[in-house]
Amino acid sequence: MILSGTYNIGFTMDLACKDLGLASKLASEFGVPLELGAKTAEIFDVGREKYGDRAWSTEIVRLLEEKTGRELRAPGFPEELEA
Repeated sequence: MILSGTYNIGFTMDLACKDLGLASKLASEFGVPLELGAKTAEIFDVGREKYGDRAWSTEIVRLLEEKTGRELRAPGFPEELEA
């Protein structure tokens, strides 16, 4: 969905942040090091603040696109997930 430019995967930023929080909590509870998970949660918090709770979670890639001034697009990719 990123390559088509729609980002529409039907999973929102707030849900991604919730899941990342749950994973972090479980990792902490069971003593599992999860440094990359913490960094990912931090990046998603930035995306959530910038694009909103109901933005598609794949819009997180927009942070990279905006920083580099390049869009990650390619022809032939669908605008919606196909079953």
